[in-house]
Amino acid sequence: MTKEPLIEAPGFRGRITGRLGDMLVIDAEVEADIPAHAGGTAEFAIVVSGRFELCMNDTTRSFGPGDHLVVEAGIEHAIRVIEPGRLVLIGKM
Repeated sequence: MTKEPLIEAPGFRGRITGRLGDMLVIDAEVEADIPAHAGGTAEFAIVVSGRFELCMNDTTRSFGPGDHLVVEAGIEHAIRVIEPGRLVLIGKM
């Protein structure tokens, strides 16, 4: 990652690499579980590397390289890290 603005949260470190309308494109390293949270807008992510579980709506789904996930606005969700890796995330922060 280079010198783009940095976003840090527990288990998450990302750099803003662009914009898509009013949404940010973030190249993120995910190293630890991300606690349950809900965003005000939808989020879209593509798994670049690593393995993750998305816990949402009483369901858990696994994701690995090449998979994508969508979380609708206002939906509480959490990420469990099986193997640390990278995501490209598009959403508002």
